[in-house]
Amino acid sequence: MDAATWLNVLAITISTCALVTSVWFGGHQVRAAQQANCLPAYFELLSEFRSPELHDQYVYVCSRLNREHPPDGGLRALPTGPRESAYNIAYFFQTLASLYALGIIDESTAITMVRSRTIKVWEALQPYVERERQYPDVDSNMLSLLETFARISADYRGPTAAEIMCARHERASLPRRLLPPRL
Repeated sequence: MDAATWLNVLAITISTCALVTSVWFGGHQVRAAQQANCLPAYFELLSEFRSPELHDQYVYVCSRLNREHPPDGGLRALPTGPRESAYNIAYFFQTLASLYALGIIDESTAITMVRSRTIKVWEALQPYVERERQYPDVDSNMLSLLETFARISADYRGPTAAEIMCARHERASLPRRLLPPRL
């Protein structure tokens, strides 16, 4: 092959590499933009998670709801206060499950944050939701993201929150360990 052919092959190779790199960076930019658009919703959820009212409702739903009200009529048969607590808790965790399902937050973040709580919420609400799904005006998939998220949480065998934090700390502090000590 002569020099012109080699130059053409080199130009095509460089162009192909540039195209692949551009597509790769473009994909990352699109994912970053999608996640950035959902960050306000995530931060609002975290803000709501700090509210004493949410925790009071969680305690009520998980410890007293089943003792005080039979699930025979579903969620709609509950008195106003308990029904409000049940819906607030159910849809709080459903929203968190939605963020996980959409890829806004990863599995380890979503599950380590609320793993045991999600399982307890679903266990408490499951008989009410299953009865509610039997009504003709209710979608048979009502709270199915919460149900699936609870099952995934129960089966989760990934790292604990402490392990995730330690691994992140190790990665973040690696460059500092390579620097010479300050005098």
